Amino acid sequence: MDKISIVIPCYNVEDSVERCIESIKNQTYENIEAIFVDDGSTDNTCNVIRETIKDDSRMIYAYKANAGPSAARNFGIEKATGEYICFVDSDDYIEGDYVEQLHDSLIANDSDISICYFNRVYEDKTTLNVVKSDYTNLIRHPAPWNKLYKTSLFTKNDILFPVGKWYEDLDAFSKLLLMSSKVSIVEKPLYNYIQNDSSIMHTYDDRIYDSFDVTEDIENFARKHNIFEENFDKLEYINVYHVLTGTMYRASFKEDFSPQTIKCIQDHVRAKYPNWHKNRFIRDLPMFYRVYFKFLNLKCYHVIFIMLKLLNSKINVETL
Repeated sequence: MDKISIVIPCYNVEDSVERCIESIKNQTYENIEAIFVDDGSTDNTCNVIRETIKDDSRMIYAYKANAGPSAARNFGIEKATGEYICFVDSDDYIEGDYVEQLHDSLIANDSDISICYFNRVYEDKTTLNVVKSDYTNLIRHPAPWNKLYKTSLFTKNDILFPVGKWYEDLDAFSKLLLMSSKVSIVEKPLYNYIQNDSSIMHTYDDRIYDSFDVTEDIENFARKHNIFEENFDKLEYINVYHVLTGTMYRASFKEDFSPQTIKCIQDHVRAKYPNWHKNRFIRDLPMFYRVYFKFLNLKCYHVIFIMLKLLNSKINVETL
């Protein structure tokens, strides 16, 4: 059996990590190594992990000074010895056949990445999230989890998660997609994503503009590998969806948000992609997006300002 590495970044998760560990220990696919990277926890995370994994030689505890989840994942990538690698967040949990299903799909389809559906788990409900193989849907779900990758995708292409930046998942996943020849989908919800009100998705400060640096980093990566021109529409769409939509919507929650903010964000994208509004992937989006982009291209900033403010209380940013 192929060896599969599972990297789990952990920081102050003494109350939730045991459930995560048990879900990994109980995988039907047995040839795994699980690397629990303690990112400088200050609570009892260390003892909980050590006690829970002590009877399973496939489980590895590793400590490193605190530097955030990106650094922890990068540390795990360096330590991984499997042909394939996946990531699980320490407060989430996976179904028993998570690894087996992703591995079977990857092998059967000769893919570089396999991806499964996932559940968002709230206190009072669970919602299903479907992932499709078209680019517009793939790039909408850049989280490192719910995916199995060939480890060589990271190592041969020098792909790591950027440290100290938000949108680190978008940075890494966009590069992985650019270097992948095929992606396969497992049409089952095998990953359980626990919703946390303190997550980045619910935080609105100037770090939301890290998306500018991240998209530039992705573009520079494409240029370095001489694949920029052939992937121009995809790189443009990353800006359309994640900057003009995601960053714009998050900015609308800030106290200093104004029509001028909308203009500045669009000017940033327009400087690189003057014809962004003609991107071929936009036609695959729902009508609401197409109308929004129409107003944005026409520079109807006051209309968009009112539109976004009205939507603030009605649309969760995670559903964008």
